[in-house]
Amino acid sequence: MEFGIPLTKFDPNHVRWGNPRLGPFRRTIPFAYEEGQIHFHSVILSLQPLKIVEMDIMRNQIILEESRKLSFLSKIEQFQTLVQHSLLKHGAQWTEGCKKATEVAIPLQPLLKNKRLCLYLSTQADSLSFFNEGVAVPFSDTSIKPGDLIRITVKLQGLSLQMVEDNIWTGKSRIQHHILQIYKVSKDDDDFV
Repeated sequence: MEFGIPLTKFDPNHVRWGNPRLGPFRRTIPFAYEEGQIHFHSVILSLQPLKIVEMDIMRNQIILEESRKLSFLSKIEQFQTLVQHSLLKHGAQWTEGCKKATEVAIPLQPLLKNKRLCLYLSTQADSLSFFNEGVAVPFSDTSIKPGDLIRITVKLQGLSLQMVEDNIWTGKSRIQHHILQIYKVSKDDDDFV
C-alpha cells in the first residue's frame, strides 16, 4: 500500500533523488520522500479541489486551476523550481555516458505555468480510479468537463530526461507523473471548496 501526502502538508525540500534508471528514449531519476521518521519510496500527492479549465482529449491533457484565493499550488511551483535547480546541479552526473544534442539551458517542461497545473491522463482509461458522488464508476472522456471541480491523487514518479536514438540526450526534461485517482467534487460541498 502506498500513502499520499496532502498537498497542504507537502514540503518540496523533503524530496530525495534516486539513481538514474534507463528506459526506452529516457532516463528517469526517481523521487522519494523523507520527513522525520517517514520514508516513502515514491511521491504521491493528494491535491486540493481544482477547477478544470481546459481538456485536450487527443493529447490526454487536463489543465487545472485553484478555485479559491488560497494558493496551495505554490508548493508545486516550489517543487518545480527545486527540480530545475537540481537538474542544473546534477545534470552532468545524471547524463553521464550520454551524448548531448545541444549545450543550451536545460529546459524543464513545466507542470505549473501561469498558475495553471497541466497533467496528463493515462491512455488506458481503465487504469484510472474515478469517483462521482462517492461511487467508483468507469472513467470516460465525458466523465469530466471544463468548469467541474475535481480532486486528484497524482504520483510524481521522477525526473524524465528525454533521449533519442544512440543515447543522445535532447536537453529536454519533464516531471514524470501518473494520475492515480480523480474525485468529482460537488460544487455545493463546502467541505471541499
